[in-house]
Amino acid sequence: MRVFIAIELPAAVKTSLAALQTEVRKARADVSWAKPENLHLTLKFLGEVDAQQIPAITNACVDAVLGVPPFSISIKDVGGFPNLKQPRVLWVGIADGLSELRTLHQKLDTNLQSLGFEKESRAFNPHLTLGRVKSLQNLTAATAKLLTYPLPDLLFQANELVVMQSQLHSAGAIYTPLAKCLLQ
Repeated sequence: MRVFIAIELPAAVKTSLAALQTEVRKARADVSWAKPENLHLTLKFLGEVDAQQIPAITNACVDAVLGVPPFSISIKDVGGFPNLKQPRVLWVGIADGLSELRTLHQKLDTNLQSLGFEKESRAFNPHLTLGRVKSLQNLTAATAKLLTYPLPDLLFQANELVVMQSQLHSAGAIYTPLAKCLLQ
């Protein structure tokens, strides 16, 4: 099964980001947009794992959240990977909560390495993926709309990590929580 570890977003944040997606979609760019109900903040993508590994992965998450109290996350800025001139991914960035997210990511990376998962080679850049660019068609207009959209102040509380299964289907991914680990 395909698995990742994430922080889920409250409905109000998903609704605000869906409004942003709706505005940028008007440019008719060739982008595969994330479903608003699937928006989340990924801390670690594990890829294909055996179902028997889920308890050990969950324990690694429980250990990672020890001593990490719930914290606030705010959303700020928009961007693209690797950049907005030729993006492959369009995203919304994180302002408040960066140090806590980086601490959690580092602890997860270390704990999961002992289970055979590779440590990240790239710097961890917390973000919310809005969509994946499929071609350059109308992309300049889309990025212009993204950059000029009046992003509201969005703040939410991170209270738990979720071990999530991702099932890929032609209509889009279906996410199923496998375990939740409360921040302490």
